[in-house]
Amino acid sequence: MTDILAKNLSFIKKYNNSLCEKILAVDTITKDIQLNTNLAGEYNILIDGMAVHSVAGAQSEAKEIVKNIPHNSRNSIHVIYGLGLGYLYDEFVQNNSGSIIVYEPNIELLRMVLEIVDFSESFSKENSYFVSDYTEYRSVFEHVLRYRSRVSLSVLDFYKIHYKEDFEFFKKEVFRLFSMYDQNYSFQVNRIVSFLKHTAYNMDKKLECPMLTDYKDLLKDKPAVIVSAGPSLAKNIDVLKKCRDEVYIFCVGTALKTLLKNGIIPDFLHVIETLNTVVHYNVPETKDMILVCEPYTNSTIFDFPFRKIFVTASQETDAGRWFMDMAGKEPVEFETKGTVSYHALYSAMYLGCNPIILIGQDLAYSDGNCYAKGSAFEDLQCIFDEKLNKYRIYPKNFEKYRDAYYAPLTNLSNEEKDALLNKALQKFNAELVTVDGQDGKKLPTSAAYSLFIEYIKEFAKKYNNEKKLLNCSTGGAQIDGFENTTLENALSMHCSGVIDKEQVLKCDDFKADININQAKDNIKREISLMQTLLPIYKDGYKFIERTQKELNLRKTYTQDAKKNMSKASELYVQLTNRITSQSKLLRMLSLKEHSEIAYLMKENTLGSNLDFETASEFCEAFVEYYTKVEKKFRWFIYVLGLVVENLEKINNESSSTKS
Repeated sequence: MTDILAKNLSFIKKYNNSLCEKILAVDTITKDIQLNTNLAGEYNILIDGMAVHSVAGAQSEAKEIVKNIPHNSRNSIHVIYGLGLGYLYDEFVQNNSGSIIVYEPNIELLRMVLEIVDFSESFSKENSYFVSDYTEYRSVFEHVLRYRSRVSLSVLDFYKIHYKEDFEFFKKEVFRLFSMYDQNYSFQVNRIVSFLKHTAYNMDKKLECPMLTDYKDLLKDKPAVIVSAGPSLAKNIDVLKKCRDEVYIFCVGTALKTLLKNGIIPDFLHVIETLNTVVHYNVPETKDMILVCEPYTNSTIFDFPFRKIFVTASQETDAGRWFMDMAGKEPVEFETKGTVSYHALYSAMYLGCNPIILIGQDLAYSDGNCYAKGSAFEDLQCIFDEKLNKYRIYPKNFEKYRDAYYAPLTNLSNEEKDALLNKALQKFNAELVTVDGQDGKKLPTSAAYSLFIEYIKEFAKKYNNEKKLLNCSTGGAQIDGFENTTLENALSMHCSGVIDKEQVLKCDDFKADININQAKDNIKREISLMQTLLPIYKDGYKFIERTQKELNLRKTYTQDAKKNMSKASELYVQLTNRITSQSKLLRMLSLKEHSEIAYLMKENTLGSNLDFETASEFCEAFVEYYTKVEKKFRWFIYVLGLVVENLEKINNESSSTKS
């Protein structure tokens, strides 16, 4: 090993040891890789006689590529497909901010280049990373992604031509991964407080519910049918009705009324929405089914007499992790991906079901329908508009669909609901995309559904070696990893007769395994910390208010403004350090406002002489932080105080019963 290679690998090892091992495992170069020079007198590299860099000028080629990058800030992530001799990488290091990820698919070339080119100066800036496969790339990407990050992908013509298939796959995966993580990140930042509020509501009742994750493999090797509300559900209703006693039925909320209209009561009903979706399950039959919900599911659901309520605390959500902390329980891996269909799918897998059969999981608008016939939203259709030459979503009966969709919003007039629906329809149509159907043709769907397809494909990759996964959503989107078949065929091949469900689902056997006293003490600690921090938020607002007045008066970032901004910033750092080290809840309550400040701090240096516009941006972000976070703290102090009172009542009642 050369000294240069050892030096390069010492930097790479800090974040990607697997790549170092692969490089060191290369004993011989099997490909025809040669050094040469181009017309500009620069070193070039030839692979099988093909020049990797421009024969006219490698540096000028790199400069031209970098010049056309659509964005360049400290929050940018620049992905480079192919290292070559590193001209493009060096140009990014010298002239671009943000993080740089170099993906080199040719491990022999990478070894050779790292032996002859010393990258230690570039590596020392600690914002660039080398990877050689998608798993390594994903790990690094997760590490560098931040709130409001943006991604660019650059490639030399050589790689685009000679690695065409791999490059196209990688390109698709880069932006798919970014879309998935960015949506999740933005969703967490913008919706986390809503999730936490619903988790806090009636938390005492949720702590008394058994957790589904305490009953792994309860239904081991029993067939499960996951029922969603896609258009193809109607095609399978009659078949499902005949064999409903031979399978466990996991039903999402929007599909419930379709099943009930056909005399089918599901075994499990899944509801994870934070919105009030009572319109779907306000039926007498709730007493005959088991509800499976998240801690953040809208609390109105606890007013219904279900046979039993199971809680799942998905570890991909901060609200779920906080709930487990308060319950004093160790975290258990459980996923929802933000969609109730996936929640039902994962529940069936966790309970040990095999095979797992999907129906109504179209994830596309097949046959012109958006939902199954019989569902509350059956009037919504997606039809190809010949005049506009594109698909368009609209309800067959505007008033009927409006009344169904906005039934929970009893405080709004029809005119207000009309405005909301028109806005929603505009959004639906703006986000229409196409995906591959099971027959190979393109189908219209929503951007959200296309993302859900990716989630379920990831599920299949992980579990199809141990589970038989079947998709009977005839005519819907193609979901790789699931076998497409009819429900009749799936049931005839995998069902072995009537299941004694009453024997397995003895609801009296399911108990909450939570120490109420411990949960109460955990919540009281959160309340105490928030009360301690409130005065610091008042002081912070005092300083930023002075900054704001000075900026508005002088229209420039004066020394007085700078001085008060600095004090507000110091208190922000103090609060952030205490919150980060002491409370998951408080960190989440301040996440949105904190993320905006962190974004600005990465884009700019706060201590420098800011221009008026940037100083005003910082000032606005600090005002949001000191006012809105304090308000959220006060609300949670009140609500969690009620939870503590109710837990004390539960504990007292329990003690009285025992005595």
